[in-house]
Amino acid sequence: MLQHTERMAASLKQPRESSVNVAGEAAVLRVKLWQVLRERADPGQLRAIEDGRAAGVPWHHVAEGPCVTSKQGAYQKARRLKAEAVREPGERRTPEVAREHEERTAAEEWAARAQILVQERRFPPAQRIGRLLLEHRDGLVMDSWAAYWLGEIAETTDDRDDAAKRARFTAWVDSFVRAIHAHARETNQPSTTTDAVRRALALATELTYQECPEIPRQARRSRTGNRPPRERRRTRGGHRAK
Repeated sequence: MLQHTERMAASLKQPRESSVNVAGEAAVLRVKLWQVLRERADPGQLRAIEDGRAAGVPWHHVAEGPCVTSKQGAYQKARRLKAEAVREPGERRTPEVAREHEERTAAEEWAARAQILVQERRFPPAQRIGRLLLEHRDGLVMDSWAAYWLGEIAETTDDRDDAAKRARFTAWVDSFVRAIHAHARETNQPSTTTDAVRRALALATELTYQECPEIPRQARRSRTGNRPPRERRRTRGGHRAK
């Protein structure tokens, strides 16, 4: 379309009965088309350079594309294109801007990965606590937000097959704890109505604010009613050791 408007520009005639400046409007259209081309050219060239580098093309060979004379020139050209793609309003189009943005992005990605690792370590107790809360949910006093987070816990308790999902589940337990306690403060009433769910919520609260709750396990018993072997005291010669 741009090539067509360039070719036809000189042959445009102004109709007598028209109040529209035909040649002028055609020129404005060409300006807009050139701007579209300019906006697409730099990102397109940057993607091509990055694809070439990822495929193993050396910088001195890349230099043939952007019409520079050295591999250093090709590298600097790529950095300026990168800066143009990531810079904020008011920032210059310089290699330093691109480097600052890449460092900031890398730092944010590292922080996100670190947060996932932290949350994933807390997942096993969070999963057990989530099941306790769901088992005794009838004794919870919740508003819509607490109910929403408990619903998320209910839907995903057994569907956490990667680190990011496990981290999100732990975060949902935290969000539930904060929501239900906030509701209790706002209404000046207890968050629970039974001892069982009160203990479960206490564990959830400890997980959220201390990260290391001791979750009691139900003592196992044999079918005969005797204590399991691990709980028996060692004996020597058939008598209890003193």
